Amino acid sequence: MRYRDAGVDIERSDLLKRGLADAARSTWREGVRKIPGGFAGVTAWPGGGGLLLAATMDGVGTKLHLALEARRVGDAAADLVYHCANDLLVHGASPLAFLDYIAQARLDPDVVQAAIEGMSRACREVGASLLGGETAEMPDTYLPAIVDIAGCMLGTVPEPRLLDGSRVEAGDRILGLGASGLHTNGYSLARRVLAASRLRLDDRLPGGAGETVGQALLAPHRWYGPALAPALERGVVHALAHVTGGGIAGNLVRILPVQRRARVRAAAWSRPPLFRWLIETGAVPEDDAREALNLGIGMIVVCAPGDSDALAKDLQVAGETVVSLGEVVAGERGVEWVEGR
Repeated sequence: MRYRDAGVDIERSDLLKRGLADAARSTWREGVRKIPGGFAGVTAWPGGGGLLLAATMDGVGTKLHLALEARRVGDAAADLVYHCANDLLVHGASPLAFLDYIAQARLDPDVVQAAIEGMSRACREVGASLLGGETAEMPDTYLPAIVDIAGCMLGTVPEPRLLDGSRVEAGDRILGLGASGLHTNGYSLARRVLAASRLRLDDRLPGGAGETVGQALLAPHRWYGPALAPALERGVVHALAHVTGGGIAGNLVRILPVQRRARVRAAAWSRPPLFRWLIETGAVPEDDAREALNLGIGMIVVCAPGDSDALAKDLQVAGETVVSLGEVVAGERGVEWVEGR
């Protein structure tokens, strides 16, 4: 099974986004920071004082189909908050406020309440205020019993602490922080594999440690802020990449400056059982697996070679699973997979 066969064409999506760039940039006022491939938009705070405003927006996506079936809409809605908070974290920003959007053909009070409670719980955890949002009832737009949830998060970062990829140098080390599961990407492919497998959400995950298929697929999206905060405060992080749509390579390239190339060792870590099951059951080609799935790595940290060992140890003490993924070298901007260790 290929991601395109599940209805998601990343290459086509990337081409579309590039075509929108000129229109968006035509609106930029003085103070907007030009960050190629940024995970959030960043602009100067209107009041000055060296503070920058960061903003990002996303949706839960097709994970909601599984969440509805498992009656865990609140957990999936919380994942949206964690996702957005991580996108701000990539630029060194701290969450400030969140706005949500919930839509159905006919609003189900229980579903909407669960979504708001889930987002509120996550907002308290990341330190963002849920300022408000929008609920929409659109019978001609959405299928019955389906819900769409999206949100926008604002954050702030002092200008000297802004991470934009410019500090990345040849010789830097690349660390990977473990993901708890798919997080919020690859679910169109995962749901297709699940349907073909004929397993149910309450069946045991083959090769797993006793968890069910539903528990593995709906594992929460990790929030990396508490673990990374001390390193960001010390200034030892050169760049961060949140592994979302596009996989490890598709997100790592977003933080590389020109004439910098990342080498990622494919055998540097063992893929968790969920990913092995999805790839084997769906006969997913390796290139699709690397593009559609995070493969067990949720956040990438780039740092100087002299800081990598101590930083890895600190992150492990903070509860993170840390993998030495590879290094940055001089060369054409891009990411290459190194098949050996």
